[in-house]
Formats: sequence, C-alpha cells, structure tokens
Amino acid sequence: MEVTVIMPLPIFGGFFDKCDKDSREFAILENGVVIGISEADQLERLVEIPCDIVDADRLLFLATTVYSRSR
Repeated sequence: MEVTVIMPLPIFGGFFDKCDKDSREFAILENGVVIGISEADQLERLVEIPCDIVDADRLLFLATTVYSRSR
C-alpha cells in the first residue's frame, strides 16, 4: 500500500542528517519533495515522502530509535 509521510522541513533536515548514507531509510528520505502550505498568512515548508507502508514503518522505527537516544 502506498502512503505519504509528511513532516516539517526542520524535522526532516535533522532526521536526514542522522541517517546512515548507505541505508534504505536514507534512500527513502531522498525521495522527499519540499512543498509549501499557506497557513495563517505564513508559508510552512513541509516535506512529502512517498513510500510504501513497509518503508513508512522503517522510518518510524528509525525515528523512535534516533530520537530516544537524544533525550
């Protein structure tokens, strides 16, 4: 099943920087596209990452691993 993961650009940047460049997760994140959403007269920059449900689970697992260590 195809899904789209959406995250704010600053969060994406931090997450992307913490990925192993040779990993599947890095390859998934490289497919992200920056979009702009107008909200309350401000432009919020988000990243849309198209992937399948298995890859979305990979990103979620990596995020919980990476960010639980940074606390």
